[in-house]
Amino acid sequence: MSYDLVMSLLSLSEIQRRILISLAHIYPRAASGKQIITLTGYSGKAKSLYRGPLERLERDELILVDRLTPRLHSIRCNHLHPLISFLLELIEVHGIKTRELYMKALEDGTSVGGER
Repeated sequence: MSYDLVMSLLSLSEIQRRILISLAHIYPRAASGKQIITLTGYSGKAKSLYRGPLERLERDELILVDRLTPRLHSIRCNHLHPLISFLLELIEVHGIKTRELYMKALEDGTSVGGER
């Protein structure tokens, strides 16, 4: 399972990996597009985020996107996907400090690297 997870993550673009890792660290919370942009340090606009990286992650069933309004979406990891479930287990056991970092960044409205 570990190998499959690594290979799956390597098949994603850098921004898709950053989005997925960010969402996995804040799971079970969801994030808006703006929060994901802030957390990951994404330099593009929200519209391009939805049309590109998020669209593929959703199509591959790695994330779930709840469209609350036409402009507000709630985005979270798809905990029912076997590889995402495994990733969430790894984070729960080995990623406690990093999870705290992501949660603090989410609350503060900063990127994990602190650039914003």
